[in-house]
Amino acid sequence: MTGPDGSPAPNGPAAPDGPTKLEPNDKGELVERLSGGTATLLLVWLIGIGAATALLAVWLLVYLLSGTRLGINALFGGPGFYTALAGASGPCVLWLAGRAQGHTLGWFVVTAVKIGLVMLAILLAFVGVSMLVFGFLPGPGAPVAAVTALVLTLIAAVIWGLVTWAADRYIARARSGEG
Repeated sequence: MTGPDGSPAPNGPAAPDGPTKLEPNDKGELVERLSGGTATLLLVWLIGIGAATALLAVWLLVYLLSGTRLGINALFGGPGFYTALAGASGPCVLWLAGRAQGHTLGWFVVTAVKIGLVMLAILLAFVGVSMLVFGFLPGPGAPVAAVTALVLTLIAAVIWGLVTWAADRYIARARSGEG
């Protein structure tokens, strides 16, 4: 069963033993939920892509701006853990915003860019306020750093959009019996 744009219809019949299952909710109505294995795989996929792109972006940002290559302890230590955690939230929020609604690749990419820009704005505001609290002013390299971070965020957001859309399409095809 397909929707008007040729994509699998979100309300098509669920494939037996597929990525979703029907379960009763609190009111006794049957609702379709991701199966445990599918949900786990999806989470690993989205968290892995988000964390990896964030870590790579930070590594590239530091290297491009200072010429310093971050070591394993920096990427997988405290700062790297929080960077990966923040990056992992991007694709997960994107999945929650667009899952099973038959959105196009363009919608996923545009929404990922919006999410990435909000995340970057929060980060830049935090860095700016932190600098002011400690009595520092942004230096002449701040605009270069901000533009570089913007470009890396846009690249990561496009990747998030692609992988989230691919996961959404896979699950939609599998649940409708076409995959």
